Amino acid sequence: MRNSLWRLLLGRLLFGVPTLWVVITVAFLLVRLAPGGPFDAEQRLPPAVKANLDRTFGLDRPLVEQYQRYLGRVLHGDLGPSLRLRDRRVIDLVREGLPVSLTLGGLALVLALLVGISGGLLAAVRRGRAADRVLAGVSVLAVALPPYVTAPLLVWIFAVYLGWLPVAGWTAGRWLDLVLPVVALALPTAGSLLRIVRASALDVLASPAIQAARARGLSATRILWAHVLPPTLSPVLASLGGAAAGLLGGSLVIESVFGLPGMGRFLVEGALNRDYTLVLGKVLVYAVLVLVLNLGADLGALLLDPRLDRRGAPR
Repeated sequence: MRNSLWRLLLGRLLFGVPTLWVVITVAFLLVRLAPGGPFDAEQRLPPAVKANLDRTFGLDRPLVEQYQRYLGRVLHGDLGPSLRLRDRRVIDLVREGLPVSLTLGGLALVLALLVGISGGLLAAVRRGRAADRVLAGVSVLAVALPPYVTAPLLVWIFAVYLGWLPVAGWTAGRWLDLVLPVVALALPTAGSLLRIVRASALDVLASPAIQAARARGLSATRILWAHVLPPTLSPVLASLGGAAAGLLGGSLVIESVFGLPGMGRFLVEGALNRDYTLVLGKVLVYAVLVLVLNLGADLGALLLDPRLDRRGAPR
């Protein structure tokens, strides 16, 4: 087990470093080669002033030199200053927005796991019955409808029509502000996990081990929790890294719709304003989070089933 863990950690490290370099390089080229610049939106900006701003932030230098300087700063943990937000550094904006995004994504992941696992087990146990058909339809709708469709619908029902929850906004410590964003963000992942759990549980229920447990007279509840659930969770953990990455991507829209001061909102605003350093910093942090979440999912799958090697396949 210990050797497998070390192999997994070493493999992810060797894979993660070049991956981050590729992410930084591609993102740098995309934002710099895109039309427009961080100061083009300024109205009636004198050419001398614009030239001075370009010189201050090093935008007048060759693209290769800009890339080398930015890469050097990143290696020293400096994401640079924001080009549009005066006297603000990107690392400070990350510190402000990251707790909100992690809270939103973490709660959405927990909700998706609870709904997906419980719903998938219920659908498998009630295979072919009304509950199974209803859950199948709900899961299809949850996966098919993106968050930018479900979010306004939830706002109209629970905030505007019923008046139960806030429409938007963020007040630290007020959990009601997170109910609608968390639900809207969790729905697609919950629907996907429900289908995965149902298919996995059906395979486990048809296995000889479950038939033997029934023959020994074990109760249905004990069989479900002790013999069906543990092997059913293996594909869930295997897909957890991708699910968490999907939640991070979905948070970009959710934070903008509900006015949450998270990283996604800053990233959208930075992209619209051509704030190069802000966009690059946010993309880099998202890439690191995706790699860490995938590593955590792989570690969880390995701990649950030690027969899995670092590629996730049985030895």
